[in-house]
Amino acid sequence: MYNNDERALIWLNNFNISAKKKYLIYNLFQEPSEIVKEFKNCKDEILEIIDIATYNKMALLLDDSFTDKLINDLMIKGVGALTLISDNYPKKLEDYLDDPPIVLYYKGNIELLDKLAIAIVGARKVTRYGKDVTEKFARELSLNGFCIISGLARGVDTVAHTECLLNEGDTIAVLGSGLDVIYPKENKDLFKEIESKGLILSEYPLGTEPFSYNFPQRNRIISGLSDGVLVTEAGQKSGSIITANLALDMGKELYAVPGSIFSEQSQGTNDLIKASNNVMMTTCVNDILTNYNIKQRDVAKSAIQLDFIEQSIVNELAGGKLHIEEIISKTNIEIGTLFTILQSLMAAKIIRKVPGNFYELQPN
Repeated sequence: MYNNDERALIWLNNFNISAKKKYLIYNLFQEPSEIVKEFKNCKDEILEIIDIATYNKMALLLDDSFTDKLINDLMIKGVGALTLISDNYPKKLEDYLDDPPIVLYYKGNIELLDKLAIAIVGARKVTRYGKDVTEKFARELSLNGFCIISGLARGVDTVAHTECLLNEGDTIAVLGSGLDVIYPKENKDLFKEIESKGLILSEYPLGTEPFSYNFPQRNRIISGLSDGVLVTEAGQKSGSIITANLALDMGKELYAVPGSIFSEQSQGTNDLIKASNNVMMTTCVNDILTNYNIKQRDVAKSAIQLDFIEQSIVNELAGGKLHIEEIISKTNIEIGTLFTILQSLMAAKIIRKVPGNFYELQPN
């Protein structure tokens, strides 16, 4: 399944040293397979990169059986591995990162790595404004053919992935933990849906917990894989500002949505717009599409003549999203009949279901 060079990189990536140090060790050798074969013969050179305790631990685990176990664990958990020398390793990461991951673990469709992609990032404590903005851009970018990349975190990331999937778009989630450690836990269902319909990536070996220092490292992958980065809402200390600055350093297109001067959650995005001429203030999807010579898709709604009961449901949802129990209470429709009507309205793209068993009008 994996050749000797790939096996050597999977072995090296398993140890708890930084991506930069792994890449430096990788560059000591002409062929990756020599990392394992010549490890003890290159002790002095390797000790210039890592400490003696780490070296000794690695030297004890040079046998093939250790690597066999690592690969067997990946297979059991349905995880694939792209290494730096794999044919389908994303070229964007090699081109834009000084320390590209020597291994990317994945679940899902790796063909999405070749798609035109926009990262959507922002605050974990997203406001109503931030949610609406993120939904709007995730929906319209998806409908215009972009793959949406984000980090599966609470807030903007969750909204971006969810909205993309609701519109049958392509999405990639880049984690700051091993692929068998879902974080945050409440995104378990979203994780499973992305695994089924999109792609999940991590440079971290199985079992890696979501330590805080993993996420700035994770963010460089989000920026590196993207053709542009959109910040929809972010405070001054938001981790998404790290992603934004990384994108600027890489020469990527950076877009920021302005927000209220009275909102702390918009200070980061507003500061980005003020601080650099390389940041595009973005208020509609065409601000992004024009940079890629893409004409906005005109998405037509299905024409449908609503009967009295259907119209009554639509009227109730005009005031905002409602839980299924609230719809039953307001309309007095028997639950079996109501589900049939709701399915019909969803098929016509008039309403949609959102997490928590809520329904709302489909945004324009």
